[in-house]
Amino acid sequence: MSAGTSLELVHHPGVSDDPAPVVMVGGVPEPRLSVERYAVDGPLDIRSAELTVDLADGIPGVLDRWLCAEVSIALPVRLFDGGTRWPILMHGMLKKLETEEAVGTNLKRFVLTDDWDALLSRSVANIWWRNPNGTLFQQAKGVFETGADANRSEQTYAMTGGDLHVIQPGSGLSWTVAQAMTSLSTLSGMGLELRGLPREVADAQLMEPINLARPVKLALENILETYDLVIQRDLSRVDGTVTERRAVRPYATGRPINVVWADEKRPIGDTLTFETEQPAQAARQWIARAGGWRVESSFVLVGAWDPALEGQADDEYDMDLSSDFATYADVYRRWVLNEDGYFSDTPYNRGPTFDLTAFFGYGTVDPQPLVFESTLTLDDGGAAMKPVFEISTNSGAGWSIFSGARVVLDDRAGVYLDTTTLPTAFLTAAKAGTAKVRVTATLISPVPVELKRWHGNAQLCTLPPNVIDVASAFGFRRVDTQSVHYPYVQSGLYQADEADDSNRMLHWLVDKMARLASYAPSNGRASLEIAGTLPLLRVGDRLFGVGGPGLAADGRSQAMSSVGASVLSFETRYAYHPRNGRTTLIQLAY
Repeated sequence: MSAGTSLELVHHPGVSDDPAPVVMVGGVPEPRLSVERYAVDGPLDIRSAELTVDLADGIPGVLDRWLCAEVSIALPVRLFDGGTRWPILMHGMLKKLETEEAVGTNLKRFVLTDDWDALLSRSVANIWWRNPNGTLFQQAKGVFETGADANRSEQTYAMTGGDLHVIQPGSGLSWTVAQAMTSLSTLSGMGLELRGLPREVADAQLMEPINLARPVKLALENILETYDLVIQRDLSRVDGTVTERRAVRPYATGRPINVVWADEKRPIGDTLTFETEQPAQAARQWIARAGGWRVESSFVLVGAWDPALEGQADDEYDMDLSSDFATYADVYRRWVLNEDGYFSDTPYNRGPTFDLTAFFGYGTVDPQPLVFESTLTLDDGGAAMKPVFEISTNSGAGWSIFSGARVVLDDRAGVYLDTTTLPTAFLTAAKAGTAKVRVTATLISPVPVELKRWHGNAQLCTLPPNVIDVASAFGFRRVDTQSVHYPYVQSGLYQADEADDSNRMLHWLVDKMARLASYAPSNGRASLEIAGTLPLLRVGDRLFGVGGPGLAADGRSQAMSSVGASVLSFETRYAYHPRNGRTTLIQLAY
């Protein structure tokens, strides 16, 4: 049944009003297996089922065969013309076993793992890239980037499964929703049909990066929720083989379903429970979280050695001539920023901790080790320069480039002068206390940049914040006034990779809030439990005519019944309840 087609779920007097699903093992009905629970969850159309078998008759020998075979759940449906069809509810393998013992029973319980769920749990194995000379190659990792780092190839390439765009670093071309989903579907083997996408959604630019190294489920679910989409799956058996179609459709265009009896206009089953809530009215803080500020500056360092080891003969600080270089290895050679305060105390006594909070100018940054990174200032070829090291022999009155071997420390912000013999003038100044070391480099704040907006009425209640990680989609980079490159960057003599995407990120957050707020067709949520089963529902279907005692008691219930409530998920319970029989629990949005 295509989306948008009106459908009535009807019961016909005189026939099986509530047929039980049939479990098929290897394509053959297996009457000993019974379905106790069947559930569908959106927007990915993930299905699950619990099956049971009574082992009192001594049939444990067949368990191994069942666990190795393909298992399907089919539902016999009587058509108006008297015929019967058997739609497949789910298909997979029996995975999990639990034993339940009760008086007079010996039940073995199974959980059926759906093939689709197993596919979603995997990540993309091979990701196609295009290098600068146009050659295609494969990588094990990759990200569909957005914003300034957008990396979609200009053209498509013929791959198994269809034509798709690939990753092309530095292209600057943005991924659209359709392009990203096509490539994700092809690379992962999901076989998604995208013909139902509205043009405005298909052509919309991807708002968040897609990390292909993560499970496909996470990447796909993020796109679906952002752009108000759902996946609807249709399974069928053809010539003994179960085939499946997976279509991506707008959430708000689900089938309108009238839940009525065939012979008269009354509810299909009694409403057992009905609960509503309106979370959109409660206050919720929306937080967009990006990476921390990257700030380039020039840092004057302090010595990272015990002063008691100073004052020895010059040869003791020479790698080749020292009688015990292991003892004196750090003296006059290891210089640090002291951003964690480790070298402020005895025996080092190197003064106050470098103030990270004041330096970054955003958030409170606790003292902690950081690492020097390449500069934001670019060289003549347009690439970031490696940290620049300078030395002074006159307490900082004059500086010169240190040309000897040096190593950037990887456990804190600092440098090690790794030359065999320290320059004579520098060593003399160091022993006299007038030597200085300066590094021009970039530090990255460990505190993320966050933009926050509130939505809702705080007088009702406050919900937990909705934090959205935007990773590297927005940039926060600047050259500090203390950097030796700053005046040249300001004059235009040097170019620097600076960015402050605060306004762009704010506009993105506001747009994201509007999109996610419209994910459901309205603001309310409802939990509806009815007597009877509705296994052929789909996520996104809209229910009309839902009735029962007290259902229309207030405006919210009446609105749900008359306007239509969209299905978010549902669970059909086939295990017979002494009072209510079989039941269906439906989560709705209205």
